[in-house]
Amino acid sequence: MKMNEIFLSDMRHRYFLEKHIFYSNVDGHFIVLDLRKNTYLLLGDSERHVFQVLFEDKDTLEQGGTHDMEQTIKSLIKKRIITECTENAKQSIFSNLPPVTQDMNGYPYDGIPKIGAGHVFKCFKAFLYTKIVWWLNPMEGVIRKLEKRKERQLANNPLKVSFEKTRELVEIFRILRGLFYTVQDECLFDSLMMINFLSSYGIYPHMVFGVQMGPFGAHAWVQDGDRIYNGHIFQAAAFKPIMIV
Repeated sequence: MKMNEIFLSDMRHRYFLEKHIFYSNVDGHFIVLDLRKNTYLLLGDSERHVFQVLFEDKDTLEQGGTHDMEQTIKSLIKKRIITECTENAKQSIFSNLPPVTQDMNGYPYDGIPKIGAGHVFKCFKAFLYTKIVWWLNPMEGVIRKLEKRKERQLANNPLKVSFEKTRELVEIFRILRGLFYTVQDECLFDSLMMINFLSSYGIYPHMVFGVQMGPFGAHAWVQDGDRIYNGHIFQAAAFKPIMIV
């Protein structure tokens, strides 16, 4: 094995992404989501090369060689983006979810679904819970609470809800959410609230964070399989997932 190959192999076994860091390769642009700071970062050339070597199996060094790579790694460690500590390391970098090809638009039944007092109460409860968690926690705390609750509930004999029932509840949610907020420019809050509303009926879809370049943009939506629950296919198609909860 050549010296550079030994060096690169050592780097891959030594350095890891921090748990609060997510990234996406969007047409060669590497975008990092720092969940702890609730910020997005576009990596520079040297940082992008480090990510390609560590996480995308690129097996060549650029002109600066090992010294420049080591200096860039030190900078990324200082920024709390990568780590040598396995306890702080992310166990899995990527979560697989198929591209969106279907949506929930166009309620298939005649008229408006029957809305009862229980629906209104659960929607209000979801709104209140989402607001309180949003106010009292940084974004990392919001996502961690969502992950833990989902894991706990799915482990305790989850209910099997039919697609027709799910579609009806999504439509009811769309109608009722207008009592509490407007959807415009509220994709993250809307997705969190929909997740909380549906979970009260034993339904646990994914929340997806996506990014795009040219210009940079970020978007959040709710998805299960290849179907988007809040929004349109073309909206999700314009963004590449960076985090899936």
